[in-house]
Parts: sequence; C-alpha cells; structure tokens
Amino acid sequence: IFSMFSLLFVVVFSATILSVNALKMATVAKVGLDLGAANIVLKEGLPEYKSQEVELTPLLKGRKVIILTVPGAFTPGCSKSHLPSFINNYDALKAKGVDEIICTATNDAYVMHFWGLQQGCEGKVRMLSDNAGGLVDLLGTVKQDGCQKRSERYTMVVDDGVVTSWHPGVGTDGVKQPENAWAPKVLESL
Repeated sequence: IFSMFSLLFVVVFSATILSVNALKMATVAKVGLDLGAANIVLKEGLPEYKSQEVELTPLLKGRKVIILTVPGAFTPGCSKSHLPSFINNYDALKAKGVDEIICTATNDAYVMHFWGLQQGCEGKVRMLSDNAGGLVDLLGTVKQDGCQKRSERYTMVVDDGVVTSWHPGVGTDGVKQPENAWAPKVLESL
C-alpha cells in the first residue's frame, strides 16, 4: 500500500509540475513582449569550427522574424517535424512578409551549425545557439533535462522586436501539442 501511495503521489506531483510549467510558459512569453529591448546574445557556428556572437536586437529591428526554438538539435521530433516544417514552408512564409527564420536551441554553436547543414537549412533557416540560456530564461521556457538546460518547444513571430504571435508546443493543460509550433500554424497567424 505504501508503494502504491508513493507512486500515486509521484504521478500527481509530476502532472502538477508539468501543468504549472506549461501555464508559466504560456503566460510569461506572450504577445506584446518587446525582445528588441533585451540584451540577448546568441552564437552562430561557422565553417572550420569557428563561431561568432550574434546580438538579437539588430536582427529584429525593423524586420519580421520567426524564431523557432527546439528542445534539442538532432532530436527526433525536432529533426523530423518542427524544423523541416519551416524549411518546407519557407517560400510561403517569405510570401507573407517574413524577413528571416531563426532556429535556436541550447546546444552549442557547432552542433547547431552541423544540424542545419544536415537538415538543408542553408539559405532558409538561420541556426543560432542559445547555449548561455539568455533567451529561454527571458521567455520563461526553461526545462531542466539532466545536466543540460533546455527550452520547451515554441515558435514566435517577432515584428520590429515585439512578439506578435506565440505558438507554444505545450498546451496550458500540460499536454504536449508540438504541431502548434510548426510552420502551418504560424502561417495561419500571419
């Protein structure tokens, strides 16, 4: 009986934490947030195992940018669905006035660079590392996964630095809904 009670407690406690985190993500990072005022520095991997810092503010100023953030590079859902949905819908998104599509994850810049090459992102989706976690911390999308800080899945449309559309991959009830963060849903909001 004790072990059954313990198991029930763990299940209820875990479900509550998931719901609270999902609600936090849905409410913290919301439409109207001014990312242009944030001092976020990302990293971009370059050929020959080099990287460069990229300030987010200049990338957003006067432009319509889609930022999709994935829990991790080379992971199944991110590699098979989320990122490819933006590669495959690149022309439709550009036709709706999108200036740039950026993919971020907390993986390092080299991993992001080589994942982008493997996925065929060149010229369509810019791969940037949020390995310091500045963006995920600001947006409240952090999820601890073992020894690495990761982000919940989401996509946002940012117009001149301001979030105009928010697409979390987890519902407010804590249930995963990754398709909400994919390009077809984003296209509906443009």
